Amino acid sequence: MLKLTNYALTMALIHRATRVSAVDGVCSNTISSFTGVDCTYANFVANLDVDCNITELFIDDDGAFLAPEAAEAEVAAICEYDAPTQFVEIQGTYRADQRYFAGGGQLVDGDNWDMDTGRIQRFETNMGAKTLIAFPEYIARVQYNEDTGRGLNGYPANMNLETSCDLNTVMCCFTDDSKVDSSFIDNGDATTDVCRHDLHDSPESNHIKEGWSVFPGSETAPHCVGFTWTDGAEELIGNMMYDVSLRNTINKGYREGVPGSPMCGCVEHMPVVEEASCRTATKTNEITYTFNFDIESNDVSASNAVEIEYSDCANADLATQYKANNPSDPEAIGAHLVGADGCADDLEDYLNEEQFLHQGQHSTKYIVPDSSKWSDLVVGEGVHFQPSGINDTLSEIQFRDLINAGCKEADGTTGRSCIIRRVCPSCRSETHRDIYYKRKTALPPMGTNSTAGEVYLLDMFMNKWKSYMNNMADGDFELYSTYADALAGTNAWTHCNYDYNGIGFPRDCGPYGYVGNEWNSYTGYHHGYANHHGFYVELP
Repeated sequence: MLKLTNYALTMALIHRATRVSAVDGVCSNTISSFTGVDCTYANFVANLDVDCNITELFIDDDGAFLAPEAAEAEVAAICEYDAPTQFVEIQGTYRADQRYFAGGGQLVDGDNWDMDTGRIQRFETNMGAKTLIAFPEYIARVQYNEDTGRGLNGYPANMNLETSCDLNTVMCCFTDDSKVDSSFIDNGDATTDVCRHDLHDSPESNHIKEGWSVFPGSETAPHCVGFTWTDGAEELIGNMMYDVSLRNTINKGYREGVPGSPMCGCVEHMPVVEEASCRTATKTNEITYTFNFDIESNDVSASNAVEIEYSDCANADLATQYKANNPSDPEAIGAHLVGADGCADDLEDYLNEEQFLHQGQHSTKYIVPDSSKWSDLVVGEGVHFQPSGINDTLSEIQFRDLINAGCKEADGTTGRSCIIRRVCPSCRSETHRDIYYKRKTALPPMGTNSTAGEVYLLDMFMNKWKSYMNNMADGDFELYSTYADALAGTNAWTHCNYDYNGIGFPRDCGPYGYVGNEWNSYTGYHHGYANHHGFYVELP
């Protein structure tokens, strides 16, 4: 009997005892291999060795042959998690990768460089440019990510592609080039200026709940380098991750990150810098997938072979390449890469608008809604502090009654849901300082039992912005930046996301695309930038 290694749902090096029939020992060694097509069950079967019978290949623990759909699931799991080289295989453990990405570990703090880098050097020599590498995922993160609202995945801190990497851009910043006999300048790698870092953007790396750092003086100029991709073009992002991180460390001696920030992560978790270099990876031939049976271990495994070329992006500057990839919303990267000589202005804006008080009435901040058109403050924080009622049920009923009061359309007809308004003087984006939520479908039933179709609506706005019965793409609501647009139904927002536990309205929704950290939360996650905000409801 054979045993199949199954990586279903998790990641590399996780084994489940699914047995395989050896077909009297004939079906062994390389049992299927194919080039230039995707790793799928159909291609596995089409190229299966003539000595292997697919209907008798996979059996369960009771010795019964698996149904075709079960066998197909087994092969699909191997294709997804075994055929690519898992990132964890390069250093060997999740802990080593975790500490490295945070800016520590043996590669940074170790005292025997040759021994500490030996495993990675062997990988670089033998496979670094000859295999498809998966983006980092780890079994050690799966339960933690699910429990903390980070999705059903194993992505590491600061690199969760599902919940906190909406710009599809990853960056590493290195401050130390002294380990080998070359420097940033010797290698032709540009350095940049670090502006600042919000410590709550990366608490799993710096272990600090709240705070900020600014770098206005003559601090060490780091080399920052990253990669960016478009939706649907994720095939080589694991290789790109290897190129900008471990490959830079072992080949050039680059290490150590900006104090208080990760050394590598999605740009949403990295410090704000002026510029970063851009790297990419391309295939120079087609991928070959090979399935093997090891008669000694009774394992079926899969591997891949492909020639990879690492190079600078078409636009050597990361921000420029991001803009080329995202013509519909090119300025989103500007919150993270502020451009040459941009730190001074960025720091002035950040310190004045986010950290320090200033005199005078700002044109888009500290708005006081007209009491003849808007309800009293429903709930809020900061300068709009107003806790929800002690009785959650009563507060929910009152909130729903305001929405269902029957407001007028622009043409004078009545009966529509009244608009919910959030004002947010601390929000950085002007489009998010005054947002209007216009409900288009009937409110879901009140309650907390989602299986019965119930929704705790007030908490959804406060802490748990969700897509269930509240999906913009399904027509449940529309968002606007002005009341006039909301009444007229013009210039509605086009992007919305949801379902990150502990993050409230409006997560990363935006007029034209992703806009991060403008959400509120009353239970955790440090409120993004919406430290001061309040909710009101339109009066009929």
